[in-house]
Amino acid sequence: MPDIESLPDDLAERLQLKANTFGIPGLAVVLVSTGRQAIWVHGEDAPGSGRPVTAQTWFSVASVGKQATAVAVLDLAQRGLVDLAAPIGRYLTDVPSSWSDRSVLSLLRHTSGLPEYLSHTEAHDVPERREAFMRAFAGLQPAWNEGDAWMYSNTNYILLGFLIAQLSGASYGVALHRFFERVGCKGLAVSSPTWARAANAAGAGETALDQASLLRQVIGDGDVSFTADGAAAWLGLMLGDAALDAQHRDVMFAAATLKTGRPSPYGCAWFVDRLGDMPICHHAGHYDGWTAMAYVAPAMGCAAMVMCNLAPGNTRAVRYLAQMALEGFAPGSTPLSLDLQPDDAPVLTARARAQLLRRGELDPSFFAEELTRVAERGGAVRNVINLWSGQEPQVFGLVESHGYPTHLLRRYRVSYPERVEHLLVGTTPTGQIYWAWPL
Repeated sequence: MPDIESLPDDLAERLQLKANTFGIPGLAVVLVSTGRQAIWVHGEDAPGSGRPVTAQTWFSVASVGKQATAVAVLDLAQRGLVDLAAPIGRYLTDVPSSWSDRSVLSLLRHTSGLPEYLSHTEAHDVPERREAFMRAFAGLQPAWNEGDAWMYSNTNYILLGFLIAQLSGASYGVALHRFFERVGCKGLAVSSPTWARAANAAGAGETALDQASLLRQVIGDGDVSFTADGAAAWLGLMLGDAALDAQHRDVMFAAATLKTGRPSPYGCAWFVDRLGDMPICHHAGHYDGWTAMAYVAPAMGCAAMVMCNLAPGNTRAVRYLAQMALEGFAPGSTPLSLDLQPDDAPVLTARARAQLLRRGELDPSFFAEELTRVAERGGAVRNVINLWSGQEPQVFGLVESHGYPTHLLRRYRVSYPERVEHLLVGTTPTGQIYWAWPL
């Protein structure tokens, strides 16, 4: 493990300024690159606590924790214990018959079409036992057939949590901690968001465990906490081969191909696309007072994770902080390094801007079948993304474009006074939008 270095003064000052601008009470920024590692912390571990954030402070990382579930499933696959192409019903015989034919890999990639259980319950009403979960949601029908479209659904990762427990012969939490120990990754805990706050208040330390979460059955869609030291170790695993061999690491970072022949730029718990000719991967999460963002540039051997104790509504700020920090640490690794370019399709750009920063209804004529399905069946929790936040961007400009026989991917810079975003838009050869996701 390389020594922890200090950030350049100008980068630390910019991070401090932005943390204050965004009103973040406590923040940890973790940066790794080949032979290098930096951790920068800010503020208190809870508002008004007087306890400074350190490299051993716990942060619940919400949906970034899906990476732990995905890596654990891929580890089972590389050990020959699960076939990623097999239907989930081969392993979980209690899943509803309408869900049972969806492949394990489609669950990892959110292309299964399974419904979002959170659309049908309040968070505090989620069953705690596997049998109760199956009873509660067995009547929900899939939104579409596997591979017809992409829709982020926490149901996928709850089922993967059941799969890990069943094939490991232990609870999900115990199985994950055994995996963390085997790969030498400390500073990670399967835990609830409440536990992270309590552990910090008690000064529980980096080896503390959430005993309640070790027993939970309905788990796997994001119940993991990291310390900054743990995040650095985890990012090292994502860049190296200590956890997954090359074949399964490639699966993790590979986009699924939908039935239309177009890719959904999402792998296994990572959004995956490219910066020039270089692959980049990212994922954010926010829940119950916590927000996190992970970003990896495998070809450059560098990565970032930013974790804070402010949510909801802070994901866009944390995405920007992660890019800003890594660009300062490893120049050329994020879309912030791209220059604005002349727009060769201004009509397409105007359509994307109007629909993805909308203040009214979607215009279905602008969307390809992949997003039309989501608009029709996505529900209140998951739908076509809308970036409107009450503020017009100062810049909505093209920075990158990649053309393929089946589709076009265009990245736009969306600039506001306090932050910069990057929006990836995928279109069909006829100009209909089939993919849209921010970074």
